[in-house]
Amino acid sequence: MVHYSGKGDLGQSVVMGAVASGGGGGGGVGRRAAGGAAVAATPRQRRHARRFVTGAAAAAAAAGPVAATLFPCSIRRYCLVLIAALSATLLLATPAARADDGGGGGGWRYGRATFYGSMGGGSIDDGSCMYGGLPNGMVSTGKDIVALSDTADDYAGSCGRCYEVQCNPASFNDGYGNHIDRTSPCYNGSSVIVTVTDTCPCYYPANQYSNRRWCCGDMYHMDLSSEAFAKLADLGWGVIGTRWRVVGCPGGFQPSPRAASSDFPAGTKKRQR
Repeated sequence: MVHYSGKGDLGQSVVMGAVASGGGGGGGVGRRAAGGAAVAATPRQRRHARRFVTGAAAAAAAAGPVAATLFPCSIRRYCLVLIAALSATLLLATPAARADDGGGGGGWRYGRATFYGSMGGGSIDDGSCMYGGLPNGMVSTGKDIVALSDTADDYAGSCGRCYEVQCNPASFNDGYGNHIDRTSPCYNGSSVIVTVTDTCPCYYPANQYSNRRWCCGDMYHMDLSSEAFAKLADLGWGVIGTRWRVVGCPGGFQPSPRAASSDFPAGTKKRQR
């Protein structure tokens, strides 16, 4: 059975009894090892792609009657091609300028985060990736770590990967559909780099760390260590909106001591030759 570390379904990191703002669960991540994870196109980028195709076609269609009146057939065909090409260039330039890439190499994605560990229940030293007690030489971010949901689209091969996480003022729901307003908790300009060392399991009856409230895929979810969460917002908030992206680890990628398997796809231990 897969060993997970984290908090329970109702969130053992609930602060001051505020159930709606509680944290919970350990987590897991990615399709590729550190530095190689691909980031999926955001809904905004997909919308821009549709606008590009539609806009280019519209520009060419609108130019048709004018070109037909002013130019002979051969020149008209050339003009239509030229107008379509110019329209495509201008439309393509718009999403590129507005792309939310945070000034770094990878695009930002959005989600939410709870916390666990010394201030939120559970232990960050028993993570499913088996890096052991923290801090240590294998995890260059110290106690700034993250457990990702095992339903995340980038969970496989995630152990040892690093993410830059920022607090993002937002409103969202938990896994039970309860609305949560977190539009004002963020420390201005706060950011933290975390390493994946653990997994936040969805719902498994035999697993005491199952976390149906946060980690069953209704929204991209990270369970941060309390040390990492405290760099983004006061722990009293319990849960916050986030934006995040894959980055290189400060000390380079260190594969986990645990290999990938059918019941634990997050492992990244190097195979023996």
